[in-house]
Amino acid sequence: MKKYRIGLIGVGGIMNGAHIPEYLWDENCEITAIADISESALERTGNRLNLPPERRFKSHRELLRSGLVDAVDIATPNDAHVPIALEALDSGFPVSVEKPIGINFRESLELERKSQETGLPVFVCFSWRYRALPRYMKYLVDSGEIGKLYHIYFKNIKDSGLWEGRRLEWRFQKERAGSGVLCDLGSHLFDLVRFFGEEFESVFCDMGTIVRRRQKIDSDEWGDVTTDDWSNVICRLKSGINATVTLSRCATNEKDTIELYLIGEKGSLKFIYENGRQKLLKCVGEDKADNTFREVSVPEDFKAGSQSSAYIRLLGGIKDSYTAVISDGIKSQAAVDAAIKSYETGRRVSIDELYRESL
Repeated sequence: MKKYRIGLIGVGGIMNGAHIPEYLWDENCEITAIADISESALERTGNRLNLPPERRFKSHRELLRSGLVDAVDIATPNDAHVPIALEALDSGFPVSVEKPIGINFRESLELERKSQETGLPVFVCFSWRYRALPRYMKYLVDSGEIGKLYHIYFKNIKDSGLWEGRRLEWRFQKERAGSGVLCDLGSHLFDLVRFFGEEFESVFCDMGTIVRRRQKIDSDEWGDVTTDDWSNVICRLKSGINATVTLSRCATNEKDTIELYLIGEKGSLKFIYENGRQKLLKCVGEDKADNTFREVSVPEDFKAGSQSSAYIRLLGGIKDSYTAVISDGIKSQAAVDAAIKSYETGRRVSIDELYRESL
């Protein structure tokens, strides 16, 4: 495999915390240029990567014209994902984009059409696909360990919306984020519903905002929060079962808790992630009689690989069963948008309805 030159667009917390360490580990790529509108972010990340000033750009367009990259990775605020990705594809570059793809279903479809038109791949950063325990959980489901699925209960709650002094950043503005926890956390969990073999038929949603006003980033003024702090979504799936997805960024004392609970005809699987500690539990066979869940050891094979490495392999024409591409991102985005419409109209909304409206 050739060594790919990667350009990073948007070098904030997600890029530095999740993407860059994995690229540095992969011998089949090198980070050759970065772009960000923030001078401090450029300086911090450029110094970390030992990139000279001529490889640090204040505009993504300058990076795309630089001749320094073979592909790009986009981790900007949500409202910039699709516009930048469209420009990258038009410039001949494959794209990796953070989830959610965009701020709504319609613009995400535009990116899918552009990918098809150019023949260039769009990789979507659904990071939970690349973690060992959910991967092994998928293997157990696919191999029939718990039989036909009866129920899916997913939860992701945290206290990030309650951090003292947190201001009115882009995540709290609907026009820039699209929605709050629904797209930020929910897009991951909606993708995992599909990762475990299901597809969405319709959704019903309720949501709300707890911290309604925050101080603006660059002034003493205060402004309204226009995205959701919590969301509860009941999903009807094409197989006939349902999935319940519970989300909050205002869960006091919960730094970050994720639960993936799958109940099937032969037993159950439960993945629990709490403040950096995680475990996979299984209750099947004789253990069902007294509801005994036993911790499962994950084989080493499922611990290999990473999200960024999956993108590099995709650039080389290799796509495995874990790799998330634009079609996967579209289906997660559809669930997000259907949930928003359900809340706004007070009724269940089908996925087909969104497609009909986008024609």
